[in-house]
Amino acid sequence: MRIDSLELRRLRNDLVYTYKILFGLVDVKCDEFFTLCSNEYNTRGHAYKLAGHHSRLDIRKYWFCERVVKPWNSLSAQPEDFSNLKCFKRFLINTDLTNYVTVC
Repeated sequence: MRIDSLELRRLRNDLVYTYKILFGLVDVKCDEFFTLCSNEYNTRGHAYKLAGHHSRLDIRKYWFCERVVKPWNSLSAQPEDFSNLKCFKRFLINTDLTNYVTVC
C-alpha cells in the first residue's frame, strides 16, 4: 500500500475546505475568500467555478484562496458529486490530482 505524498494530501484538504466554505459548512463568509464565476460564462465542468485574481506579487500566488482556484476549477465533478461532503470526499479520493503537485 502506497501512502499519498504530503503535498497531495494538503491539496485534497484544501479542496475539502473550499467545499465547506462554498456550501456554508464552516463559519466563514464565502465572499471574503472567493469570487464565484457567473453561470452565463460557465460552459464546461461544474457550476461552482471560482474566479482567480491576478497579482503581480508572488506572495499572493501561494495564499490559500489563490492556490486552490486552478485545481478546483479543473475538477470534472458531476452535480451529484457536490450533493454532500461525503460524496465530495469520495470523488476527490478517486480523482487524479497529481498534475497539481510537484512531488508524487
